[in-house]
Amino acid sequence: MSDELSDFLKLVAEEKVKVKTKKAKRVASLKADLSEFFKQLAELKEQEIKKEEVEVEELAEELEAEEVEVEELAEELEAEEVEVEELAEEVIEPVVEEVKDQTLVERSLGLLTSPSDEKNSDPLTPLNQEFVTQKDFQKHYTKIIERIQQQLSTVGGGGETRLSFMDTPTTLVTSASYEVSRRDYYIGVNYAGAVTITLPGATKTGKTFVVKDESGEAGRGTNRYITVLPAAGDLIDSKDRAILAYDWGSLTFVWRGDSWRVI
Repeated sequence: MSDELSDFLKLVAEEKVKVKTKKAKRVASLKADLSEFFKQLAELKEQEIKKEEVEVEELAEELEAEEVEVEELAEELEAEEVEVEELAEEVIEPVVEEVKDQTLVERSLGLLTSPSDEKNSDPLTPLNQEFVTQKDFQKHYTKIIERIQQQLSTVGGGGETRLSFMDTPTTLVTSASYEVSRRDYYIGVNYAGAVTITLPGATKTGKTFVVKDESGEAGRGTNRYITVLPAAGDLIDSKDRAILAYDWGSLTFVWRGDSWRVI
């Protein structure tokens, strides 16, 4: 009886060992499967990160290319604006003034713009007509006086001719840099630091700009200098810049057709 019980207990013990061994193998297999799963998951995540990095780099390159295109477009627009301004100064404005003058002359002369030997609806034509009686002459003379008075009333007055009463374009600079416009003339600088003033590109001969130290500190060291630069390709008295370095000082720049002169 005791031997049979002993054999039974032995069998039970062996079964327990087998069960434990199976569980251990199963746990080890599960661990291996989980390890492989997490490894694959990490690889997928790494691939996704690399893909996103590539997309970010491509997007950065596209943005950089677009920024370059925008800068080029801005330069083209600026060049076109310069050309338009030069055209307005050199061609359009004189033509407009000429047209205005012609219109004023035509309005002032009125009758005299018609051929003197042609008869039209104007009672004073032809201008070279002869009068038989003094009454006809008096009537014609009165009409001429009325016409002259009418024409004089259409002629406007002139503009200001005394320079002391004319306004001068002035610009106040309160920052570290300023690009001069073609409409500027006097540029006053009042800034507690070094300032860079950039002149416009080639313009018509005689164009003048004045740069003035209004802070009274331009002579207090390099951190207060006012540096005036020409546009790319231009020079100032054969140099690439002019420096205003004395308190309350000023520099006058005149375009001479090929470069700037300081006077």
